[in-house]
Amino acid sequence: MPQHTDVVLFGALGDLSRKYLWQSFFQLYLKEQTENKTFSFYGISRDAQKEGSQKLTKLLDDVNCEGDISSVCGLKLFEFRQLVTYVQLKTDEQFDSFGEHKLKNIPENSDFVLGRIFYLAIPPNVYSSVAARLSSCCKLKIRHAWSRLVLEKPFGSDLQSALSMARDIGKHFKEEEIYRVDHYLAKSVVRQILPFRNRNFNHLETILNNEHVERIEIAMKETADSKGRIEFYDKYGVIRDVMQNHMTELLALVAMELPNNHHSDFDSNKNKLLSQVKEVKEEHVLTGQYSRYLHHAEQEKANISLSVYTPTFAASLLNIDSPRWNGVPIIMISGKALDERSSYIRIKFKDSVMCVCGCKSFNVSQHGARQIIFQINPGSLPTVGILVSKNLFSPHLPEGLEDMVVTSQESFVFGQSLNEFYFSIPKTNENAYVTVVRDLYRGDKKSFVTTEGLEHLWHIWSSVIEETKHRHPKLYLEKNDISLNFGYSNGILRYVEQESSLVADEFSERERLSVSSLPSHFLGHVLLVKPDVQLYKSLAEKINDVAKTTVAKAGIFHLALSGGSSSIQLYRAILKHFPKFPWRWTHIWQVDERCAQYHDQLSNFKTIDEELLQNVRIPYGNIHPMVDYSVANVCSTGSVERYKAALVHFVSKLELDFIILGMGQDGHTASLFPKSGLLKDNENLVAMTTNESSVKRMTLLFSILNKARHTAVIVSGHKKHDIVDSLAGSEKKNVNNYPILGVNSQSGNVTFYIDNDAWFGK
Repeated sequence: MPQHTDVVLFGALGDLSRKYLWQSFFQLYLKEQTENKTFSFYGISRDAQKEGSQKLTKLLDDVNCEGDISSVCGLKLFEFRQLVTYVQLKTDEQFDSFGEHKLKNIPENSDFVLGRIFYLAIPPNVYSSVAARLSSCCKLKIRHAWSRLVLEKPFGSDLQSALSMARDIGKHFKEEEIYRVDHYLAKSVVRQILPFRNRNFNHLETILNNEHVERIEIAMKETADSKGRIEFYDKYGVIRDVMQNHMTELLALVAMELPNNHHSDFDSNKNKLLSQVKEVKEEHVLTGQYSRYLHHAEQEKANISLSVYTPTFAASLLNIDSPRWNGVPIIMISGKALDERSSYIRIKFKDSVMCVCGCKSFNVSQHGARQIIFQINPGSLPTVGILVSKNLFSPHLPEGLEDMVVTSQESFVFGQSLNEFYFSIPKTNENAYVTVVRDLYRGDKKSFVTTEGLEHLWHIWSSVIEETKHRHPKLYLEKNDISLNFGYSNGILRYVEQESSLVADEFSERERLSVSSLPSHFLGHVLLVKPDVQLYKSLAEKINDVAKTTVAKAGIFHLALSGGSSSIQLYRAILKHFPKFPWRWTHIWQVDERCAQYHDQLSNFKTIDEELLQNVRIPYGNIHPMVDYSVANVCSTGSVERYKAALVHFVSKLELDFIILGMGQDGHTASLFPKSGLLKDNENLVAMTTNESSVKRMTLLFSILNKARHTAVIVSGHKKHDIVDSLAGSEKKNVNNYPILGVNSQSGNVTFYIDNDAWFGK
């Protein structure tokens, strides 16, 4: 039966069309066109007819025979270019005219088969409106006809938006007419995963389970950065870009139950596996950002307050809740600006062999690591292919694979010589989009994502994307930063702490340079702006250095602490990174305190005690709480005098070694509030005060605060951005309205530690 196909390519002048789609449609025409199978091609954009037509003609000049020098290919290429027509489509009238006058139409009772492919290589936010217009003007509704709507990712930004998009499109096109592209499923090695599993059923199906598999790794590493795509990456990030779709689909192919040849079995088995993948939790994900990302964001005039959170690297830990896979960790890794361009699935099997006798002659190659690697992009290998450890089994090859003879003695992959693997490669390694377009034409949906599958994918990832959207990613150096190495235990991923001081210095320099608006000083004092985790680690390191130096010189270290949630993060950073802190010679003082009993949640000392002091070995006599918990009235004039006496007795020259201050949204510090008379008190060391809520407090005054050798002011959280912005402005301000301006050390130094949220805003 004769067949004609109209190919309607929206976004015909865009990057995807230029790089892949027009070339792929030519390959389709070259292979499929006959006397009884004809084609018409329409390039659609919003450009005016004349300008758009000129652009498309120039773009089609780059379509070529790709090494096929036969006269037939040259003739076909000429025919193909003649069959491509540019059409401007913007208005309803233009859509209606296109459907009525441009596209091929046939009588209702014709035996002619007519097909229409609507390929939407355009922004996803217009998918629904374009689908509605196409349904009205151009979708075929006659016997022996078919229509296919093709969509490129992203298919929504979370579960709700994906389902909403699916519902809107579903009003105009049936499920079997919708083709959501995942071009990774069309890559040559990926296409061979199920045939390879089928061909080696007897070997593989007995060991692909939790009894034998130690872990599964899926990686997509790129050397390229995100320059030129900052707007996209700020919106989607690496998890949405590749983990939620490509990488989870790859997991399904190696972990799903093998289907029969029926397509319905394939979809059913894949969707069942995806439904068994547990929802990813926040502790299952690590994120990173390459060091020049903010520099690129500035160049592209991006919103820096969004860019600071954008992950360009992520590692995730997944689990499958099924009898076959329960307990097997699945680790996904993807990132930009890494050490190599490589994509792979690695199945590492458990080592169950123990040598008891004859260990001197134990054959390492026969009893070493056992693994199967599906190398999708070559990385350091000579080509893509499937590698099977020779000590695992000798694989049978499906029709699409052939053996590759390995001659190099020096090639290594995952710690093993390439000679220790059986290496099979695809007989043909065509571009993935050539396969996508061919499958699309033939109605083969193996390279496409169903609505049910899409819903499962978003169920796995939506929550963790939301939970980590305001997490500051770890900064890493481009190309080869070993600080990205991580480990996992008890379901939690953690970076391996291997950062050198050089790396830390590079990061510090990067933060000063990549955001050129960052000054070196704030309110006349040294300024440090970092993501919160790095900020607290930097401050903890500074305190540790000063403490050790001071103890070595004077035998004692006086540290004054404030309340607030930011202090908790500081205490935890000290405990985590500096287990040898000189607590034995440290005296702990309070900057301020609410007049509340110890067990009251308002108590600053309760926080200091529970989060810090109970976790270290510090002499009881070295701890100096402001209030007296042994009496009912914890605060009184006597309490002020007692604390003053303790300071005079213990602190030489009343010079505290290190003071930690905070800053409120109104500019107060310690418990010194705007318009308080205590701001001008230069005689007393300690005083009683109240704030607007009339909560009684005790506080140190500027007379002692400004004698400190080192002062750190912590400002954290997006709620502090307005006060930071106001203080940084040019308008003159005074200490009466902004008490923080009263912090001016007489002989020591003051540093403002401000996190990205407070500096850049939410």
